[in-house]
Amino acid sequence: MTDLQGWFEFGAALSLAGGVHAPSRFSALLAASLVDCGGLTVIDAGCGAGLITIAALRAGAARVIAVDSDPAAVEVTRRNVAETVGTQRLEARQLDFRELGGIDADLLAVNPPQRPAATLDAVELDQRHLHEGGGPDGLDTLRLVLKHTSAAIVRTTAADILPIHTVGAESARRVLTATLPMHPAWHPLTGPEAAVNVWDLHLATPAPRRPGRPPRP
Repeated sequence: MTDLQGWFEFGAALSLAGGVHAPSRFSALLAASLVDCGGLTVIDAGCGAGLITIAALRAGAARVIAVDSDPAAVEVTRRNVAETVGTQRLEARQLDFRELGGIDADLLAVNPPQRPAATLDAVELDQRHLHEGGGPDGLDTLRLVLKHTSAAIVRTTAADILPIHTVGAESARRVLTATLPMHPAWHPLTGPEAAVNVWDLHLATPAPRRPGRPPRP
């Protein structure tokens, strides 16, 4: 399965738990981009229901490390992976993004919270905690990932309106683009539909591959 709609429908059928982010069209677009990770070690950062983990495993990843700060998400991912592709190549961990540097990987995939703070008042109260952390321009969580990961490439979704050039990557390559329907919270900035990109962000100096390292300046 490589198409966006197919991955969206697949994600909608995955099991969830209270407070776990349901796979969105942004997540489906990221899943559809993971056709080139055969033989790689991949981190699914913020694994939620496990859609990205499953996509990477189906594409032939040698190993996927699924991480989330929410223990419920880690358990849901384990269950969904077990029921779809099997857990032989899965490692699932509860951790904060500041701990990513302790994980060796070729590629980190992330669909980060990216709604600019000004849009959060229009997000449903029971969903707002899932979208906080983007900061004023929507990219603060992505900056956190880039600061702490030791993976040389970070593959991420980003609405086209967001200033991806400000996140501090050495270079950025657009992998995939689609026009997606946007949640009403986005409408003042984007209208009801907008372009969303998947980017490969290359880091000049990935964080050292060891736990407990000091943060990069």
